[in-house]
Amino acid sequence: MPDLFDQATYADLRKPLLDASGLPPVCYHDPAFYRRELETIFARGWTLIGRLDQLATAGDYFTATLGEAGVVAVRDNDGTVRVFANACRHRGTPLVSGSGNLRSFICPYHSWIFALDGSLRGAGGMEQTADFRLEDYPLIEVRSADWGGFLFACLDESAPTLAAWLGDLPGRLSHYRLEEMVATRVSRTIVACNWKLWVENFMEGYHISTVHRSTISKQKVVNMPEDPGPGQVVSIYERHEGTRALLQGDSGFPPIETLAGDSAAGSRFLLIYPSSMLAIAVDAIWSLVCTPLGPESTEVTATYCFPKSRTERADFEEIAARYYRRVDITLPEDDSICELQQRGLRSPLARPGRFSAKEKIVHAMDNWIIDRVVGPAEPIG
Repeated sequence: MPDLFDQATYADLRKPLLDASGLPPVCYHDPAFYRRELETIFARGWTLIGRLDQLATAGDYFTATLGEAGVVAVRDNDGTVRVFANACRHRGTPLVSGSGNLRSFICPYHSWIFALDGSLRGAGGMEQTADFRLEDYPLIEVRSADWGGFLFACLDESAPTLAAWLGDLPGRLSHYRLEEMVATRVSRTIVACNWKLWVENFMEGYHISTVHRSTISKQKVVNMPEDPGPGQVVSIYERHEGTRALLQGDSGFPPIETLAGDSAAGSRFLLIYPSSMLAIAVDAIWSLVCTPLGPESTEVTATYCFPKSRTERADFEEIAARYYRRVDITLPEDDSICELQQRGLRSPLARPGRFSAKEKIVHAMDNWIIDRVVGPAEPIG
């Protein structure tokens, strides 16, 4: 087995795209490598956890996971959106699951009560505990920030700001008016594969003609990776007619009125490192976030968004169902191929493969990961 924490192991990966080979297959299932990913990637970067419009009123909440850390996002009584560790300050029991609305957090174990701002308001049974004060045990607040109506969280107080993480992305996408979108459905699926496999698959077009041969492969597109810019973001632009958010033959909503140029003539697929993705069509968007559950298990959260004006139409549900049908058919195709690939990479005979010209983002992503898990590549010469 190669030394997964030695730069020499990745000499072929560090080559230019069409000379390079991929990650050693063991990187997709080795527990020690996975542990290092959690420590150096998921504990230090920004992760998309949901939409602000999912927290429309005081008491609205939803849960998410950052690496191994469960969190809960909530809008407090002052209208402030906060993200807390989803753990009681007494014995660590998760306070809530899923999403909903509540007046306060009440621990299901010993009924400690926390206000929406995280302050501890009640701890019955602690009266005899020496020097115990409610104000000393608020919920642990997690760093959070938003952009375009998307809420992100980060466990590392020393990490760059979200603005720095995104670089020039907000400016490049301003005409989509993402902040005016509304999340209309959230789905979660557990896939038996390493998180990297699912992200890699979503960010390349090489598999479309085979994995999606009976669904979206007939849509003709020109695939063009875009310059990465200064942030922790990579993207692909696809030029095509119509929308990529529907199956061929289905009709949908009109294009977003503020689009022009390339944005009005194609789609964008973005990866905000490490595992937050946006699929931006001319008429709708959906976000996908891969949460690692173990070396060979990933939760994929898909959130579907439309301009608010579309959601106010009398026929919204009827038309939106066609968009949902597209992803309900194609995402399981992605899930299945990733699970099949995971089984293949488990073989002791598996070896790193070469990259095609359509796998530029996969090559960039794998190098980004090794930069953090092992360290930046040493300069040549």
